[in-house]
Amino acid sequence: MAVSKKDTKYWVGFNAISGIGRVKFSQLENYFGNLEAAWQAGPTELKHSGLDESSIRAIKYWRDKISLEVEMEKLERYSIKVLTWHDPDYPTRLKEIYDYPPV
Repeated sequence: MAVSKKDTKYWVGFNAISGIGRVKFSQLENYFGNLEAAWQAGPTELKHSGLDESSIRAIKYWRDKISLEVEMEKLERYSIKVLTWHDPDYPTRLKEIYDYPPV
């Protein structure tokens, strides 16, 4: 099932944070149910999701610096289509590599 346009911005936001890859995306999505809830979660909730302290610090730091709206405007300006691993158009061959990108 494809990610909604509303949720796409959270995928883009987490994807911009160094150290947050496929495994941590899965942890966040499985624990919170969606990445919007994960984006808004505090450090304690993020820790309960299974993230390590380094990842929690990175999220806390970058979440305040990344403007999701600005990031989405840039993508739209350059006609860039965002695909997540949930999208039917996500390249099948890309999923065959060990650490395929979530976005």
